[in-house]
Amino acid sequence: MRRARFSVLLLVVINMLSCGKEPVRHIPHAADDRPSPSASKTVRVLILDTKEKISVEAGSANVACRQSDNTITDGYFLEGMMTVSRFGPDLKISKRGKNFPETPILIIRPENEGGFKINGKSYRGALMLQCGTANNILAINIVEIDDYLKGVLPSEIGYLKKGQYEAFRVQAIASRSYALSKLEEKKGELYDLRSTIMDQVYKGIDGEYPEASRAVEESRGIVALWNGNSIKAYYSSCCGGYTADIRTGWPWKADLPYLHGSRDASASKGRSFCSDSRHFRWEHHWEGRDLVKILRKSLPAELGSRVASFHRLIDISVTGMSKSGRVKGVRITTDNGSYEITGDRVRWVLRPASADGPILKSTMFKMKVKREGGRVISVDLKGGGNGHGTGMCQTGAIRMAELGYSAAEILQHYYPGVTIKRIYQ
Repeated sequence: MRRARFSVLLLVVINMLSCGKEPVRHIPHAADDRPSPSASKTVRVLILDTKEKISVEAGSANVACRQSDNTITDGYFLEGMMTVSRFGPDLKISKRGKNFPETPILIIRPENEGGFKINGKSYRGALMLQCGTANNILAINIVEIDDYLKGVLPSEIGYLKKGQYEAFRVQAIASRSYALSKLEEKKGELYDLRSTIMDQVYKGIDGEYPEASRAVEESRGIVALWNGNSIKAYYSSCCGGYTADIRTGWPWKADLPYLHGSRDASASKGRSFCSDSRHFRWEHHWEGRDLVKILRKSLPAELGSRVASFHRLIDISVTGMSKSGRVKGVRITTDNGSYEITGDRVRWVLRPASADGPILKSTMFKMKVKREGGRVISVDLKGGGNGHGTGMCQTGAIRMAELGYSAAEILQHYYPGVTIKRIYQ
């Protein structure tokens, strides 16, 4: 019975991994590792990139061995804990001393809805393990998008209080829209999303919270659309009173009209929705010698080998200001060259404490520079906000929820001109 059941399930796995690229309605569809178009609400999330052995626990699971050309070469049934390691160009599974066929790609699909554990962390859906190009292993969670969102919301917007629940719904729709927008963009790559701040922080089952999960279920299938496509629903912690314009904050990205920035208030002179945030206004001070130590590392990290070694900071200045009050760029002049940093990348160069420490809170600041003896001896910033500032201000969204705004009203405030629509059930 088990052999027969496995044969059927393996065929299901093979079929699910061999689907086409045909789009369904307005949902972009990535290839290879997600189900048929009728259920194309699955995302591939990179949850681990390591050179170490990893442990996988899946209760009972069907395992498929796959080649880089998508050919399924073997399959078997496993229960309990297994160890996966690199073995030359392939992956090797070991279980209680027993070894299984090596392969460059493993698909581990649990039989039950409890999902799997990888290095002790729990996730829903299936797991794809693939050899990387640096003798590493890439662990990719293949998961239904709304299960993915349940592991995202608490990490991204926190554990909200009574009266703030609507902000969970807002975050669910924004995060769903962002995730769906990545599918078409990443369809030729190994994964759609990373589980870090580079996309959305995702902690799987361990990161779920009942109220946030309820908001995901209640808003199931609802997205924000622009010209019929899911929007790039960027968001950050606190905008400081005015959201950023993508054209100046991220000039290297596509110009999207709903991300041109706007006042974060109900009226042009009204109180900012995020004004109660501890990040709404802030100050920072560097002694010149301390900033030099930071710049010696952060400048080359950002601009590469064209940054020449230097000893003194001759000058630092803002190259322009955007309508939102954010700097368009910063020019840094040393005793061995002058360099310009643009847009949000300024935050990666002007780090507050050290070159390896946190980045600057925001590019919304005014700068005061003190010079003496041909060098900068101190720099002071008076700034506002926390994060890139593009798109939704999460602190502002929470306040709008407290004031009784609906999820649609909040989303259309931060992404002007978008349409809110349910595109799947």
